[in-house]
Amino acid sequence: MSPTGWPMMVTAIVLAVAAPIGTYLLWNRIRGPRPVRAATRLSMIGVSQVMAILLCGVIVNNYYGLYASWDDLLGDTGSPGVIIHENTVAAGGPITGSNLTDGTAQGGRGQAVPVVPRSRPPGPVQDFKKYGDDALVTSFTGPKTGLGGSNDVIAWLPPQYNDPAYANTAFPVVLLFPGYPGTPQTWFGNMAGQKELGTLIQQHSATPFVLVAVNISPIKGVNTDCTDIPGGPQVATFITDDIRNMLERTFRVTTDRTGWGMMGYSEGGLCAGKLLVQYPQLFSAAVQMSGDVRPGGYVSKYGSAFADQNSTLWVLQNHKPNPPVSLLAAASAEDDHGSVLAAAESLQQVAPDMVDVLKKDHGSHNTAVWKQWLPQAYGWLSQHLEQVRPQS
Repeated sequence: MSPTGWPMMVTAIVLAVAAPIGTYLLWNRIRGPRPVRAATRLSMIGVSQVMAILLCGVIVNNYYGLYASWDDLLGDTGSPGVIIHENTVAAGGPITGSNLTDGTAQGGRGQAVPVVPRSRPPGPVQDFKKYGDDALVTSFTGPKTGLGGSNDVIAWLPPQYNDPAYANTAFPVVLLFPGYPGTPQTWFGNMAGQKELGTLIQQHSATPFVLVAVNISPIKGVNTDCTDIPGGPQVATFITDDIRNMLERTFRVTTDRTGWGMMGYSEGGLCAGKLLVQYPQLFSAAVQMSGDVRPGGYVSKYGSAFADQNSTLWVLQNHKPNPPVSLLAAASAEDDHGSVLAAAESLQQVAPDMVDVLKKDHGSHNTAVWKQWLPQAYGWLSQHLEQVRPQS
């Protein structure tokens, strides 16, 4: 029996109901010395509580699709999977993509905008404080949108950042997005994204990125799918304008689109893919892990046309980003959270020249799976963003 599905749900309900009823019926029928009777009754109460907790766990697991199998629950999610590029399994390293820097781009609101070299924006440097052993954190409010919060932007600088040999090097940036509800702290906690990248850099398997985890839900309880809501929170602008300008002012990072990428899981994966195709003049590559291709809930309230404009699939199908972008859509066949594998494959079907699929057979919608993808994701991004070289 799978940990998800109706058989497990029905079994958990029966056990949760039967345990307290059995305790009630057997309470006064227990025989033996007083210590034995007390221990037996306490055990019966404990079993009833365990059955209630089991039912709650099954309900939560069914709703969120966290664990698709018992192996998944025990942390065995199988192999990381393979990257499929234009219907061909990529052997060895990731496929190298093109980095175009001229032409016109289709902006997030549909207008054609010229792609020109960006100057470092003027303004104050943001004050970051130490976070944990190796990261920096700040509480930031965007001057354009008024959005932000406490400790909602966390940055990690690669070792090369403070190396004198790289004193004049502008580093590429990867924005990291959590799910919903979620916090940027997860990327530097359970996901340990900075530790994985640090190891890969030491092994010369990834380029030194500046990692920046961002809160994608600055309005508590409101999931905008990183969208500029008419008359409401402008979350896309918060990320692409407020956050980006602040980082360019504060850190020694590149201002060119070829050095800016994004990565997110679950709802954050949707954001990474969506913002990439909406703002190709600002970003050139992204990784979406277990992400949907079309926003739901809050965004859908504003009509199907508005949802289309904020759908990664619809934009790729109807307004191909120019200059081209590169997207890695990672999905597991066991993840039934919105049929993410079918969604990832649909992206590749409409834009095989822009979308690679990282396909995995086992594992569901959880951090164990997303962490397992990090080496391939960082390696792929290293092939699709600017390479870091000493410039001193």
